[in-house]
Parts: sequence; structure tokens; C-alpha cells
Amino acid sequence: MKTQNKFVVVTGASTGIGRAIAVEFAKEGTTVGLVARRVDELQKTKGMVEKAGGKAEILQADLSDLASINKLINSIKAKTDNVGALVNVAGIWHGKDELYAGKDLEAFDQKTILATYTVGFTAPTLLVHGLLEQLALGGGKVVNISGTFENGAKGWLPYYVSKRAIEDLTLGLSEELKEKGINVNCISPSDTATEEYIKYFPEDAKDANRPEDISKEVLSLINSNQTGQFIIIKKNLVIKNGFHR
Repeated sequence: MKTQNKFVVVTGASTGIGRAIAVEFAKEGTTVGLVARRVDELQKTKGMVEKAGGKAEILQADLSDLASINKLINSIKAKTDNVGALVNVAGIWHGKDELYAGKDLEAFDQKTILATYTVGFTAPTLLVHGLLEQLALGGGKVVNISGTFENGAKGWLPYYVSKRAIEDLTLGLSEELKEKGINVNCISPSDTATEEYIKYFPEDAKDANRPEDISKEVLSLINSNQTGQFIIIKKNLVIKNGFHR
């Protein structure tokens, strides 16, 4: 599936991996629905998409809020009957000025735990559910972004659980939606030098993936006929060995 003249949706498109994926789509002349909370950053992404040769629609949404998720689904349906691809990038691993890592579980408040689960797992589930008809008509591609978690779960349990859940969602959806012609895959990058990662881990960022490394693999996967795949991306290494579970 070439994405030229397609409408695709990318969550977490205001910065980092989501922004890089949106720009990668733009190089093929794609119209990208940009989803995130911060309109100012989405405006920057929109400018980058247009400069790269694509078109962009800003779809401001708070993916931790059910009403906002449903409003987003309705907004997408109002714009197109065909969704060529849905890429679920958004996740919560930090606040405005706080890193949600190196914290014991009891140090998290309930609101942060629930928001992390909703953004990382519930919102992707509801987006696929709400856009099934549009995905089936538009080419049927879903890519979920997880992580590799070499150091395990301790210290950022809510984020870890949300990303493990989206891996199981990938596997389940790939089986559930195969007969509808919708392909569902997961890309699991190790540490990636996004703006926020550089802010919190400046030394580690020097040896991390680039967001562009992830975006190129997303586009390659969407342009394939694979489904139920789990692809690990480490610095200068892509491991394509089927779903890890």
C-alpha cells in the first residue's frame, strides 16, 4: 500500500517519533491527521509535513479522556471515509517537568496511572474500534509503537504495562481483523533520541536511535503485506523475527 493520496492518522504527532513518522508519510504526498494535545507543537509538525510535500490536518485531542477520544473519532470520520493507516505512538512516560522513571509504584498517583493506561492502551483500542469501517475501506494498516525495556519494569511500571498491553493488543487485533483485510503490526524501538529523551537523558541520547530510524521502518511496514509482526529496532539493528509472544 503506497500512502500517496491516502489519509493516515498519527497519534503523538506533536514531537519525537510521532512527528518523524508524520514527516516520513509526507514525503509520499500523504495527508496526515496529526493527533496530540499541544496545538502549538502540532502547528510546527504541520509546517514540517507541508515542507516535505504532504498535507496535514490538526486533530487536537487529549487521549487520556474518553470524551476527547470519541470527539477525535467523529472528527476523523467527518474528514474521510477511508483511513489508509493508523499509527499509535502516544504514550506517557513523563509529565511537564517530571520524569516517570526511577519511581516506586507507591510514588505514582492514581491519576497518572490511569492516564498512562488510557493513552497507551485504551485509546488505541477505541480508535481501531471506532474506525474499523474507514480502515477496511482505506487499506487497513495499523502500527502500534511499544518499547524494548532492557532494564525491565521496575521504576516505570505504568508505562511498562501500557506498552506490554499494546503488544498483546497487536497480536489480538491481527487475528481478529485478518478477515477484514486489516493488517496490524508492532514496532518496538529501544531508547530513541526524541526531544524529551535528550532533555532527561542527554548522555544516553548520544547512542540512541534517531526518530527517523523508527519512521522509516513504520513506512516500510505499512507498505508491506505483513500482519501480526513484532519488530525490534536497536541502534543500527532491526530484528524482524515475528511477534515475540
